Amino acid sequence: MTGSSLRVLVVATNIDVPGTHGGSTHVGELMAALSESAQTMLLARRGSHGPGVHGVGLWPRTPPFGLRHALSTVVSARSLAAVRRFAPQVIYERASSYGTGALLGLATGAPSVCMVLDEHHSPLSLHYASRIIATDTTLVPARYRHKAVQVSWGANVERFRPDVDTSAVRRRFALDGRRVVTYAGSFRNWHGVDVLLDAVARHRGAPLTVLLVGDGPERAALQARAATIGGDVKLLFTGAQPYDDMPAILAASDVFVAPFVPERHPLSARRGFVLDPLKLFESLAAEVPTISVRARNIEALFTDGEHLSLTPSGDAAALAAAIDRMLDTPEVARAMARRGAEKVRREHTWRAHAQHLLRLFAEVRSASAAA
Repeated sequence: MTGSSLRVLVVATNIDVPGTHGGSTHVGELMAALSESAQTMLLARRGSHGPGVHGVGLWPRTPPFGLRHALSTVVSARSLAAVRRFAPQVIYERASSYGTGALLGLATGAPSVCMVLDEHHSPLSLHYASRIIATDTTLVPARYRHKAVQVSWGANVERFRPDVDTSAVRRRFALDGRRVVTYAGSFRNWHGVDVLLDAVARHRGAPLTVLLVGDGPERAALQARAATIGGDVKLLFTGAQPYDDMPAILAASDVFVAPFVPERHPLSARRGFVLDPLKLFESLAAEVPTISVRARNIEALFTDGEHLSLTPSGDAAALAAAIDRMLDTPEVARAMARRGAEKVRREHTWRAHAQHLLRLFAEVRSASAAA
């Protein structure tokens, strides 16, 4: 069965589409790439919108955490009727949908494929899934690992490019005449923004602006720490920015930093860093010199010194040295970033990811039809 004749229902009931979270980026880009070769429908969090998108759940956000996730999976009679009209041939359930995809598969007779991001997964989804995809197959419980398929995420290389117009961003944040170091993501302790602040506090070179793009529970503490940093270092907390603005923000940057501290993440502290950060694919696609941390999954994707620079997690002195090295030798840093961009364009695009999934979906559909 060809991709163009395949009807794929994507179930991501806890994700806002569009949105500013990494999950929103993943789902939005995946849908765009799948839609190039297949007919698609998306069940996302209530309030989501777009072609083929149906919002489900009782509330967009309802604390506490567990209740919020549970209520996001509630599929209304209207949404179920829309699914039946669509008549999916394959259902792809994203992590955190807690069995909704599996139940819809039972209701429609369509085989399901589920994606696992961490240890929070539904036994129902794992049991009924024909295949289970993960960026690290050790995340899949051993009894289901025979169904596991390893994948990697990617970037929209048509969107994230080095030649994006940055004039509006430079005016908005008063970047002219200053070197720019950027962080983008959540302000949670395992993202290591405090380590970045400690690193830039050591800067004694040219005027530096640090763009801190995002939001999260650590923001107030980070802002208090930033207020103590003197010298010619300006720290700007921009808040979460629309996805459409991120290519220009990255392209305006001299250095991008993803200073994770995996030891602070409950899962990564036990298993090693098992997440594939979208931000690395995007910053490299934009040919921005990039610094992250030495971690098994990152080192499996990119080579230290060839594509990006890796420092020990939590080591502010090493991070400061890496930032200064890139700022002091921009030609060397940009050449490294170009090699990283070539690797992303060659191996880690959303289009390539979607084509991998479509081949898998076609196999699952054929096996189901033959059963």
